[in-house]
Amino acid sequence: MTAAATAARVGDGLDSRWAALGLVVAGGLVEGTALGLAQSSVLAARLPGLRRRAYVVATVLIAGVGWAAASAPGVLSTDDGGDEPARALMVLGGAAIGLVMGPVLGGAQALALRGAAAAPRRWVLANTLAWPPVMVVIFAGATAPDASWSTLLVALTGAVTGVVAGTVLGVLTAAWLPQPVQRQPAQPPAQ
Repeated sequence: MTAAATAARVGDGLDSRWAALGLVVAGGLVEGTALGLAQSSVLAARLPGLRRRAYVVATVLIAGVGWAAASAPGVLSTDDGGDEPARALMVLGGAAIGLVMGPVLGGAQALALRGAAAAPRRWVLANTLAWPPVMVVIFAGATAPDASWSTLLVALTGAVTGVVAGTVLGVLTAAWLPQPVQRQPAQPPAQ
């Protein structure tokens, strides 16, 4: 969350909305990379056959696209001086994004789990259940700062939000951690 929050704050100061969007998407890709690497490290310890590169790439692509979709309206819109949506409505919107992103991300990651995990479809369910509350945490943290906050304070808020969101994700998906494929021992040749 730190990279994404800092990118969003720095992007606010850019003259080009497209450059700002690029910076925000880059921050999302950094966050997706961090998530993919962290999750694949935990999973690789349990699943020796995990294709870590495929897992990380799937996570980065889905997280980056998800971050771009969530960020684009705010970055590309013009400030017309109207009221911003209520914070509660934005946080509820985060839960809705989690309802969509959870199964999409879980499905992409499950493809990388095939052959290493006994039931990779369980990972789709785990992400479907986990991402709505995780996105509530992320949107609550993302909507906390206002224009008066310093970039450092925004980055620190992003760091705390990231730790809390990561903890929620870890706790909610822990019960669904994939089990390794049970390989049958080789049979000795018949005599």
